[in-house]
Amino acid sequence: MCSSDKASVNDAFRLSVVPVCSTPPCVSWIGRAALLTTVLVLAPVAPSSANIVESLGSASIAHAPGSDTWTLTAGGATLTLTLHPSKDFQVRELQSPTGRRWLSAPMADTTVVIDGRSEVLGRRGAGFELETVRVGSTGHQLRLEAVFRYRPRNVRVTRHVAVADGSPTFEVWTTFEPLGPEVLIEDVQAFEVQVPNGTVRSLTGLRGESADVVTSDVFLRQAHHLEPGEGIAFGADGRSSERTVPWFVVDGENDAFFTALLWSGAWRADMVRTGDTLSIWMGLPGLKTKLTTRPIEGPHALIGVTWGGLPQVSAALQAFIVNGLRNGRGFAPLVAFNPWFADGTRITEESMRDRMRHVAGLGTELFVLDAGWYVGAGAHGMFDFDSGLGTWKVDATRFPSGLAALGDYAHELGMRFGVWVEPERIDLDRLREAGLDELALATSDGRHVTDRTGQICLAGPGQAWVLERLTSFIDQVRPDYLKWDNNAWLNCDRDGHGHGAADGNFAHVTALYAILAALRERYPDLIIENVSGGGNRLDVGMLRYSDVGWMNDRSAPGSLVRRNAQGLSLVFPPAYLFSFVTQQDASETLTQTADISLIVRSRMLGALGMSFAFPGISVTDEVASELAIYKRIRSILTRAAGALLSEQAALEGGPPWDVFQTTTASGDASLLFAFQGDRGSGGLRVVLGSLDPEAHYAVESVDAGPLGIASGTDLMIEGIEIFPSPHTAAHILILTRVEASPESLSLGR
Repeated sequence: MCSSDKASVNDAFRLSVVPVCSTPPCVSWIGRAALLTTVLVLAPVAPSSANIVESLGSASIAHAPGSDTWTLTAGGATLTLTLHPSKDFQVRELQSPTGRRWLSAPMADTTVVIDGRSEVLGRRGAGFELETVRVGSTGHQLRLEAVFRYRPRNVRVTRHVAVADGSPTFEVWTTFEPLGPEVLIEDVQAFEVQVPNGTVRSLTGLRGESADVVTSDVFLRQAHHLEPGEGIAFGADGRSSERTVPWFVVDGENDAFFTALLWSGAWRADMVRTGDTLSIWMGLPGLKTKLTTRPIEGPHALIGVTWGGLPQVSAALQAFIVNGLRNGRGFAPLVAFNPWFADGTRITEESMRDRMRHVAGLGTELFVLDAGWYVGAGAHGMFDFDSGLGTWKVDATRFPSGLAALGDYAHELGMRFGVWVEPERIDLDRLREAGLDELALATSDGRHVTDRTGQICLAGPGQAWVLERLTSFIDQVRPDYLKWDNNAWLNCDRDGHGHGAADGNFAHVTALYAILAALRERYPDLIIENVSGGGNRLDVGMLRYSDVGWMNDRSAPGSLVRRNAQGLSLVFPPAYLFSFVTQQDASETLTQTADISLIVRSRMLGALGMSFAFPGISVTDEVASELAIYKRIRSILTRAAGALLSEQAALEGGPPWDVFQTTTASGDASLLFAFQGDRGSGGLRVVLGSLDPEAHYAVESVDAGPLGIASGTDLMIEGIEIFPSPHTAAHILILTRVEASPESLSLGR
């Protein structure tokens, strides 16, 4: 934007400020028991005040020696358990930071089904004996393990609860250990709970969307009001987010209960209202798996309670994701370029070097070589990546120097280098060449995953084959970034893979996590992108292992991309959510638009990438300027949680403006994104949230410069007025906490 434009853009904003007085107005852990300290619970004694057994920042585990009560605290929330050999196991209380008690009644939070017998965990009359309670710290989490022996079938069942600093969230899961003959484990629960009834919030999944088909309910926020006696069910038959993202919220008056399932395969959640009580069950119904010589770990889930509403839920989840699941590893999205949408599989060493030279000048930080680098790719057209899949052989004709040399060239240009892989599928015509027996492939009723490709069952001999090919490839190519894709799925029911007809999905996902964990341990600095034919495997479980998540193969137009990010930010950190600037949509082309800022900024709500024919565009200076803006605001985005301040954007019939705010946990900085969907509409007043009411914030437009300073209270009550601009429909404001006095307030005009 030239300097002559700047003053007129400044008129698009007005900071609403009222006088400020000196006092602002009020407004996989199986086998890691060595990490834990064993505390034997043997006989009742007189109760005494609770002692802190373990602590980590705001998180703690407390227990009065000899008593039956254990209390886990984190982020202002508390979970109280009854654990004693003379009593049945119960979750006694779940209290939010507001002081509200969320459990309608004490109860065990899971039921187990062993050899066809359904029993409440820890019920002494059913044959459960509490052996021990273990507590300890991993350095990033505090954990409590309640270890029971189920005498009727000689199985050890352990209920795990974990907390992390800074989040009112509790991670729960169950493990089963064989102590005798083989038994059958069924319908493994993550948890069950009864809470006061409230509006249930959910988020739709990908709904089968592809680059060629757009549906109206992808990643759409939904609200469900259940009548007494009414129930609702959610779930997936194959991959986690095919239909619904496994995450839910129950609204309270001043706080909320939330839950998320850390599982990337088939799942189900049932909710039933009885009177003023809502019963919630999440887990893997229909699962039947044999417990033989190795322990079995059930799916993990998060349950939490926080003050406020959806923005506070998102912030609480993000804090647990970083501190509890990722061991303090945050998110650092890079400006990426991927040639797929421009070139497909028609790629060569020479053409990719040419692409690299051009995009490096734009400010690109990461170049990702997508599908097509292997022998046989593109045999049936430029977007045919099935042919040759699974050989892991670089096409020496098209890449004579190899991919490592291409990565070295990216480094010379100041970029990191990434490569696309799809480890779970293989071209059926290439099995012999790849050295893989057809018997290692997953089948369902004798069918392969597609007519041309096979899915490698990771539960069988294919697991070792995939891990060996992956590590050999990574060691040879030395990429900084791995794009892990998964474009087709079936639930394997084939014999000989170590699973039965009803647990192929469970066995595959468990093995997938084991492979990803092995990669994370072997290559701790490797950035992993989670792709699953678009967003079919977007769940909190994948956040342990992946650093960025591709939302949708349809990455245009901008209104669709914004809708995706505005929905998924309920669950995922905005910096995790990945989209591209592409030439996919005829209504949004870089060479024929008067508003390049709108196109690029629609992707700035998360991780920003590009995929277009370059240098076939003539707006390189404008794109480079937008990338510079993104890099400037990214320092806030990478540590911020999102909040939607309007209706979600939509392809048709959306709001006149869609507005999205991201704010850091400390409240020291915030970004406000406002997009004018209806260019004929007037301005609007935006009331912000999640700021520090006692702080002052300098407000700046990325186009117009400084706008003024206002208190957090003013911004959350009076708000900011935004007016249409003749230059762009995409406005970004930066709010930064500053030391200020009433005399320093200014509108910056």
